[in-house]
Amino acid sequence: MSMLMRININEQRAQIGLNITRSNLNIQNPTPAVQINNQRSQLNINASQPSFTADNSAARYEMGLATSGEFARDFAAAGRQTAMQGIARRANDGDLMARFQVQGRDAVPTLARNASMARLGPREVNIGLMPTSRPNFTWHVNQININFSPHSLTVNASPQNTAPVSLHPQHSVSAYFAVPPQMDITAVPLYA
Repeated sequence: MSMLMRININEQRAQIGLNITRSNLNIQNPTPAVQINNQRSQLNINASQPSFTADNSAARYEMGLATSGEFARDFAAAGRQTAMQGIARRANDGDLMARFQVQGRDAVPTLARNASMARLGPREVNIGLMPTSRPNFTWHVNQININFSPHSLTVNASPQNTAPVSLHPQHSVSAYFAVPPQMDITAVPLYA
């Protein structure tokens, strides 16, 4: 007698696993160094005050209100003038006596007449009530110095802005059998 057999096939499919190593991309982007110098405009004005002077010393001198220094200078000048006139008069008297001696005449009457005329010489008399000299006015204009410095803006930046890039590790994919493939074939007898 022959037996009938039933064949049982159990199949286990393979399961593949993947090991994925992802790469790490690192980019360092440094901020560029920028320096900005902003110089504001400046305006400087230097002004000195105007001045006004009035010199009335000549008018005061005519009214007899001179200073002690002016009086001293006037008296010194008058003394020198008087001394020079006296010297000139004595020299003229000597010249006159020498002429008369040569001519054989008496010079005393002429000398006496000249001396009396010298004592009765001209005299200055001021009869004015107001001085004739005007005050001297001087006006000094003020000086104005204007200094202007314009606005300036300077920007200094680094010429290069390099961004270093690093890749670590390299990307990789590896496959492996998580469950290997299997196939079981069995024969089971069939009974009739």
